[in-house]
Amino acid sequence: MRLWAFMAACLVVALASVVQAGPAYTPVTDQMLVKPPAGDWLMFRGSYNGWGYSPLQQIDTSNVKELVPVWTFSTGVTEGHEAPPIVHDGIMFVTTPYNRLYALDAKTGDLLWKYERQLPEDVFPLVCCDVVNRGVALYGDKVYMGTLDSHLIAFDARTGKTVWDRTVGDYKVGEIITSPPLVVKGKVITGVHGGEFGVRGFLQAFDAETGRSLWKTYTTPGPGEPGHDTWSGDAWMHGGAAPWYVGTYDPELDVVYWGTSNASPWLGEARPGDNLYTASALALDPDTGKIRYHFQYTPHDVWDYDGVNELVLADLTVDGRKVRAALHANRNGYYYILDRTDLAFVKATPFVHVSAVRSVDPKTGRPQYDPQATPALGKQVSACPGFLGGKNWSPMAYNPQTGLLYIPSNEWCMDIKGIQVSYLAGQPYVGAEFEMKPVPQLDHIGKLQAVDPATGRQVWSQRFQIPIWGGVLTTAGGLTFYGTPDRYFRAYDAKTGKVLWQFRTNSGVAGVPSTFEVDGVQYVAVQSGWGGAVPLWGGPIVQRVRDVPKGGVIWVFALRDKVR
Repeated sequence: MRLWAFMAACLVVALASVVQAGPAYTPVTDQMLVKPPAGDWLMFRGSYNGWGYSPLQQIDTSNVKELVPVWTFSTGVTEGHEAPPIVHDGIMFVTTPYNRLYALDAKTGDLLWKYERQLPEDVFPLVCCDVVNRGVALYGDKVYMGTLDSHLIAFDARTGKTVWDRTVGDYKVGEIITSPPLVVKGKVITGVHGGEFGVRGFLQAFDAETGRSLWKTYTTPGPGEPGHDTWSGDAWMHGGAAPWYVGTYDPELDVVYWGTSNASPWLGEARPGDNLYTASALALDPDTGKIRYHFQYTPHDVWDYDGVNELVLADLTVDGRKVRAALHANRNGYYYILDRTDLAFVKATPFVHVSAVRSVDPKTGRPQYDPQATPALGKQVSACPGFLGGKNWSPMAYNPQTGLLYIPSNEWCMDIKGIQVSYLAGQPYVGAEFEMKPVPQLDHIGKLQAVDPATGRQVWSQRFQIPIWGGVLTTAGGLTFYGTPDRYFRAYDAKTGKVLWQFRTNSGVAGVPSTFEVDGVQYVAVQSGWGGAVPLWGGPIVQRVRDVPKGGVIWVFALRDKVR
């Protein structure tokens, strides 16, 4: 409880202030979102397909060793800094823990305006995994941010003035927001957290201009809805499936893809059945919110193997046939290829050490579980991966030039035992005791790996004795950028994995890098500021990162000869 008391003591005061005039700002259009300008980074992964890829190539394998910091900005807060810097028209928008939002001149780092949310004291005990925020969305002349107290706010991009503020969920039962929304055809779509608090997960869309609610889709189906028969009794009412991350979008198919979290509680005896749509991928109609298709990675999940991890959309040739693929590295330790036209299963291969899932049916994708690694009431087992997953929220990246997918992953296990639990609004609804631990006889935990996306075969990897937690950026310059808790931000040769450049920042890197161009100069940016779920829930593994200093800083780099 000391952590919650500390968080409560760190309340911030809401403040939006204009500091100085910034660059001209062109409204962001649907056309820009479908085909982003090369010099901008308009959304969480840069583009709708979730690639985390930039066509910029001024910085490449031959000159990246000349990368130097050109400006920094101290955020003034600690805890986990997980958001990517979002850039349009030379203005950078960055969120930090406690729902602070900064607009900065992307070339100089000068502060243009800021917003600091006044968060209610009683929200902090309902935040399972640190007071993080993973960024904003842009559309028109507005910036959109979700908050820990379950609001969606639209700001004027030029001034920081609040244009509208809508309540999305009830934070007092755990319906909080930690990830950016996705804007599709004038609709701002967001989900909520709360899988550990027994929420009934949902996605909701709002009109980008007015904030009017347009549709709301629950991700645990009620009576009369498809999938309701996979639940027993009234367990669906507090069944989880929280879509707490951010989705991707295929403009040609006009389909939004979103992942869902674990079932609530983790204790399986409390909810017999497959429990749709928990631990699943969903394909939705962006105009109505109707669920068109689904694929469930871990039916009747009892390990907290969320399916929220992003779907990366890429066209591949798999076993001799062309597939409009959706690629996913799941917390259960398997890498999946789905057909994004209907979310039909194509292929799955393990990408970390796995014991809970014995195998995946090659035709249906349905997993077979190992009873010796399956917890139950009063039954303790060892299961791999641990509940933080073979890959957690940290986004992977796809480079169309190398044809490789770069997956940030962790090799770890857990001891887990089911315990009796009853639902009480606003209280943890888990039904398990658990502790993370290393994989026996393995010399590393973190692993950044490049895989052939059509086969799942590993091409190269970089291994770390510590867990890793940030996102991946890859570029047309033949580079892959990644930061680690040991404070390093590195550039790798995207083809071979060779370290070409590294810089030691102020704190551990748990952020998502981005790259952009202003006045003919390419910049690379990342937030450094250690925190997130690992320090809170890593068990004995936390000892490996116990000395990482905290404190948030935005770092922006460019080539030495471009900034003289």
